[in-house]
Amino acid sequence: MERSARGLALAAGSLALLAAMAADFVSVIARHLGVTLLGGVECVQLCVVVAISSALIIATLRGAHASVHILTERLPPAAARLLDRVAELLGALLFALLSAGSCWMLSDTWGLDERTDVLGIPLRPARILWTAALAATAVVFLMRAFAKSRPSANPEADRAHGR
Repeated sequence: MERSARGLALAAGSLALLAAMAADFVSVIARHLGVTLLGGVECVQLCVVVAISSALIIATLRGAHASVHILTERLPPAAARLLDRVAELLGALLFALLSAGSCWMLSDTWGLDERTDVLGIPLRPARILWTAALAATAVVFLMRAFAKSRPSANPEADRAHGR
């Protein structure tokens, strides 16, 4: 399931980045030809929401968020595991709060039918995607925290992989 989620997020993010580049490319070429194409920036902005949402989920699933090990590498393994688990729980809390805030903002703007200024593209789907990405990230952090609470069958392999 994790592999499928990573693959879906990678495909969505890649397509969004390609669409953003294509929109910008067409806009620049048109500008050089003396034609004004409206809405290129709006298309790029919406594509960036998809790309960032995908990147956030992929980084979380891979465990690729930045972390500093100056303290934990000097601690006994049990204490290092405990701090690692606390860090995962704090990550879950952070992204749950961000998701709650985004959900609150979404609920406040739900009836407004927000749209982009030039093309009139609805903003609600982008807000929903971003809120879902934050919630999914919180869930992944939470799952990792509970997975780390169980003793490993191969602690040496876990240590080699930074788990």
